[in-house]
Amino acid sequence: MSKSAKQEIASLTLLATVSLALVAPASAADWKGTEATVDGVVHMKNPAEPMIGKVTMELEELWRIGGDTDDEDEFFGVITQVTNDDDGNVYLLDSQLNEVKIFDKDGAFVRTIGREGEGPGEFRFPSSVFFVPTGEVGVLQTAPAKIVLLTKDGEPAGEMPTPKIEGEGFVSMSGARLAGDQLVCMAQANNFNQEAGTFTQTVMLRGANTKGDIVATYYSEPRLWEFANPVIDEMKWDTIQNRWAVSPDGKVWGCPKHSEYEIHLWNPDGSLAKVITTEHSPHKRTEDEMNRVKSVWEVFTRQAPNSTLKMQDYDKSIASIFTRDDGSLWVMNSKGARPTEAGVMGTFDVYDPQGRFVKQVSFKGDGDPRDDFFFFVQDRLYVVTDFLNALVAMQGGMSGDEEAEDAEPMAVICYQLDVDKLAMN
Repeated sequence: MSKSAKQEIASLTLLATVSLALVAPASAADWKGTEATVDGVVHMKNPAEPMIGKVTMELEELWRIGGDTDDEDEFFGVITQVTNDDDGNVYLLDSQLNEVKIFDKDGAFVRTIGREGEGPGEFRFPSSVFFVPTGEVGVLQTAPAKIVLLTKDGEPAGEMPTPKIEGEGFVSMSGARLAGDQLVCMAQANNFNQEAGTFTQTVMLRGANTKGDIVATYYSEPRLWEFANPVIDEMKWDTIQNRWAVSPDGKVWGCPKHSEYEIHLWNPDGSLAKVITTEHSPHKRTEDEMNRVKSVWEVFTRQAPNSTLKMQDYDKSIASIFTRDDGSLWVMNSKGARPTEAGVMGTFDVYDPQGRFVKQVSFKGDGDPRDDFFFFVQDRLYVVTDFLNALVAMQGGMSGDEEAEDAEPMAVICYQLDVDKLAMN
């Protein structure tokens, strides 16, 4: 495979991946769901209504950076991940500018680390930033997959062994997160069969140790592309790769189905521990919404002019999931991602560590989950604005009726989460 082909796969893989509160355990007597064990797997069925009910909270904005500013330190391309270090410094991974910008806890610029290239401390198409156990900053390059290590001061610190996925074609990686003592990676194995005229991409969620050895397989799903009759089926091409998370104790959560409100919880060894479902009727798209979604998918169809796009009348049931350090799970469903109340920036279904639907929390602030992206980090919520338009613009595409290249400059808003108010009591 040529270098340009690998880079194109990396670019599209990154786009596909990223495009598309604290809760104490409640009494089991308050829970109205059902629980059953089938073949060693616990199946939990939650009712449509949470145990406690619904609450709306006004968020406290601490600071915002970027947007319409002349400050070069606050100029962003496409921020695809936000994380913090132990001192509260904020690390913003820019997948377009190929760098990590660091700001202190008050939003003041500290430094930029990493840069585009193939040498020490350099990378292209990065998809994840995280801290390795020895304290260095790890940056995952999508393709060819590698993990570049940097000191917090930006000095090159070598590379971390990439998970060894052998015999599965050209492998790209679109996400990596530390879970306990292993690195959980979202990988795509890309196989071309010229004789059959097919391309098979296998989506894999796997865990590896510090040596790069695969120690757990959480999920694996092949997707077939026929060159003579290429079809992009939203049901098949928008699944778990955009909806997975890890817990501090090493457990892995994921939503493998596009149209169903179903969450899988895996043990660190890869065994399926629970299947959690909740009654939910997904949002039916309007004509304008169908056109908007279509415009995003056309970034892919333009790569194959004869392809057919197969779209759904309804949004995916689960838009995104996040975990918090207390073990709770925060789920934005199809309707929570389309807020109707003035000032509400999104609504989350909140689950306790056992998988029980405890409460529903709506946040009031400046943000819109249809265009922006959210990151829960410790006791803060970060909103990356105009995320979708910026991401599509990076590919020269369009979002809705607006030219993507005219997207508003990206900004980052930092909100304080009130731990006491988010607790169940």
